[in-house]
Amino acid sequence: MNSDISQDFHKEFTCLICLNYLIDPVTVSCGHSFCLSCLCVSWEKAESTNCPLCREPAQKTNFKTNILLKNLVSIARKGSLQEFLSSAEHMCGLHKEPKQVFCEDDSSLLCMLCSSSQEHEAHRHCTIEEAAEESRVKLSNQMRSLWGNIQEIQRNLNKDVEILYTNEITNHNIRLFDDMRGLRFMGDSLLYASLDPGPSNYYAAWGAQVFTSGKHYWELHVDDSWDWAVGVCKESHLRKNGTLIGSQDTLLLLCVKEDNGYTLWTTAPMTRQFIEKPLGRVGVFLDADRGSLSFVDVAKCSLIEHSCIKPSPL
Repeated sequence: MNSDISQDFHKEFTCLICLNYLIDPVTVSCGHSFCLSCLCVSWEKAESTNCPLCREPAQKTNFKTNILLKNLVSIARKGSLQEFLSSAEHMCGLHKEPKQVFCEDDSSLLCMLCSSSQEHEAHRHCTIEEAAEESRVKLSNQMRSLWGNIQEIQRNLNKDVEILYTNEITNHNIRLFDDMRGLRFMGDSLLYASLDPGPSNYYAAWGAQVFTSGKHYWELHVDDSWDWAVGVCKESHLRKNGTLIGSQDTLLLLCVKEDNGYTLWTTAPMTRQFIEKPLGRVGVFLDADRGSLSFVDVAKCSLIEHSCIKPSPL
């Protein structure tokens, strides 16, 4: 009977992933508990965070140590450890005494007589229970730190573009979608056909990255969109004007809806492009070292416009 009870307790204190005693046990939202390190590894490459046992959806960041379970496991582990160390194969071969001391300098198990011998008397010693608990705490802290780093890296990888929020870029003419990755100009038009400079201001959402050297390429999916703009601006302009579009310091390809048609323009200087509106994707190629910027119709593999630019942070 006692043996059956002991086995039942051992089962409750066992991680169902590694099948060993729980280390820093955490309980997910469904109520099942696992080692923190085992759960981190289990979810690291998983597309969804489900309980490894019942498959119920769980919160990835909802990691809180189950203190009661941790203390119970510690008691059970100490009992198992003493039983393990008192076995014949873990007796000191020289003194026939149980090995109950851990030598920190040699990372070895010693009996009491060996720990006070000339070879080990100057070394640092502690009980086996203390050494085991210290190792478990150190491992747990390392896993928590590593898991936090993994989550931070994953968040950064999932960011397509960081958006600057200076001066509240969600101007009344711009709609910022919930996923923070889609922008659409919502005014009647971006620029008038005459492009006569007037009091109207136009705004854009600029990426956070600054280019000072190297070659860089990115694409914009325009599809059936009418009013859109893509390009670069000088960093000095961004610091001074925020999200305001200025024709001198912004190098853009613009698509402007006019009645039932559209026109394409490039800025700096403002020039109309008498070509068909690109369908699908528009590519932007920046060679910061040579001072050139090119707009490409990806579907047709054709050049829309090539401009020379002065070297400066963009």
